[in-house]
Amino acid sequence: MGSFKKVPVVATLAACAIGIAACGSSSSSTTSSGSASAGSSTAASAGTGSGTKSPGVHTIGVLPSTATSENLAVWIAQLKATLQPLGWTVDECDGAGNVTTMENCMESFVTHKVSAIVTMALGGPEIPVGLKQAAAANIPVMAEGTSVTPGYEKDFTGGIYADNIVQMGQATAAYIAAHLKSQPVVGEEITQNYGGQGYVNGVIAGLKSDGLKYTDLRDTNLANIVPSMTQNAQAIVQKNTGPVTFLDFSDFGPSLFEPVFAKANRKNITLITRYDDPTTVKLMQAGDNILVQVSQEWKHIFDMTSAMLAHFNNGTPFPPYTQTVNQPGATVMSLKQFPAGSTVAYPFNPALKAQLAEWAKTYKLQPSTLSAP
Repeated sequence: MGSFKKVPVVATLAACAIGIAACGSSSSSTTSSGSASAGSSTAASAGTGSGTKSPGVHTIGVLPSTATSENLAVWIAQLKATLQPLGWTVDECDGAGNVTTMENCMESFVTHKVSAIVTMALGGPEIPVGLKQAAAANIPVMAEGTSVTPGYEKDFTGGIYADNIVQMGQATAAYIAAHLKSQPVVGEEITQNYGGQGYVNGVIAGLKSDGLKYTDLRDTNLANIVPSMTQNAQAIVQKNTGPVTFLDFSDFGPSLFEPVFAKANRKNITLITRYDDPTTVKLMQAGDNILVQVSQEWKHIFDMTSAMLAHFNNGTPFPPYTQTVNQPGATVMSLKQFPAGSTVAYPFNPALKAQLAEWAKTYKLQPSTLSAP
């Protein structure tokens, strides 16, 4: 995967264009990675508490594989809203879907001596030099959001706080076995990319355990991903004329697939995609038959922040991979299963308020002024 220099970026191509991790899970509804809206008075009071210990002064470098990703925009906004009451600064550097740029970001973080580096939608193979530089400078590097490329876990010296990609696929398969067993399963895979293929592999294994399988599964060309995904969808629709469950390894598939389904006048296709991104939710609100595979991904942000607080203030070692890679609340949802009035499956701000109240027992926190999806 390290041989190519640049890949096309569409929605969350972070997950699937550079072969890494961002095809994991999140609860999302935002349009900007660089900002979060002002919080309500409830949110503003959530950061105060009786704690006496300072969280310290820290700058956290954040490296998303691409800032154009809707999904990563959500994670970044949530991370900023989490760190702001601690008084910590976020230094964000856009990987721009380019491995050279990603390495430059890592070098910049090391040069500026940030306290820690958080990567999003990177599996490790894209930044080997940066990982070594950070280790030499004793700067912990942590992966947030989704599990990394197997074999690279040890390179993330600050830990991995993420949904397990394969097990997320298994959770999707379990939903299909429970609710859509009568429909053939079709879809696409991306064998050149762990971030997408790991999920598909989990689906395959999960279906097999329930005596099911894909009846039509077509590989996607990573180097020409958008046309390839679209052409595969057209071919699958033409061949499979009855009711089917169509699985998407990404979160940007709905924008590509739904026009194909509409042109073929196919209302008997159930699309399962990853993440409740705003674009996807709008399609769901418009009546498209879309289900989303989600988890309480923000729990990983809280776990990661707790680990940093303990490490910076008490010298506590970062937790091992096995303790922080899981999939809290992993399931498949329809829009009607979202909380009433919500455009996300698992609202973030109430969870943040509860987490800040817990930290405030120990640390002096600033009033929270940011909210996030």
